[in-house]
Amino acid sequence: MKKMMILPIALMLGACTQTTTIGTPDKNLKAVEAKGVSQADGLISAIKPVLMQSLKADPTGASGMTACANAAMPLTDEYNKQLPSDSKVRRTALKYRNPANKPDDKDIEVMNKIIASKNFAPMVVEMNDSYRVYKPLPMAQPCMACHGDIKTMNKHTREKIKEYYPKDLATGFKPGEFRGVVVSEIKK
Repeated sequence: MKKMMILPIALMLGACTQTTTIGTPDKNLKAVEAKGVSQADGLISAIKPVLMQSLKADPTGASGMTACANAAMPLTDEYNKQLPSDSKVRRTALKYRNPANKPDDKDIEVMNKIIASKNFAPMVVEMNDSYRVYKPLPMAQPCMACHGDIKTMNKHTREKIKEYYPKDLATGFKPGEFRGVVVSEIKK
């Protein structure tokens, strides 16, 4: 009988000691959220000027496609090298363009929650060994050149999309719609 009681007590104590948080969990999550949003904003700030410059030079979006295809992933990699060793930032979407940005199951779950809530506020998700801070991205007007209605899109832009991303899923958006997220992963 004593042995039967020891196991449940040991399990309860083990459960109590597995989670360690400095301060209150709310304060910790707010700090994680602030760090994650700052890192997501940093990635956006690294990529956006390249795209905006190419769209300014060629409003059709064709040169923007080339710039994005050639620069977005290298800029993301370079940005990640500048982050602390506990952090990594990436982009993903339900309707992704680059297969390297394909979402995992947790990403899909979170993005569907964001869409259902119609709230584009950042979301913090606790994983086993890390936190993920999801910063939603609404579709902005300049992005419509490459992500809008494929039927009305510039012919050269459509051709560039097919050239660089033959399995593209990232068209058909309207301004203000949910486009995707920047995810900041921060180790515990």
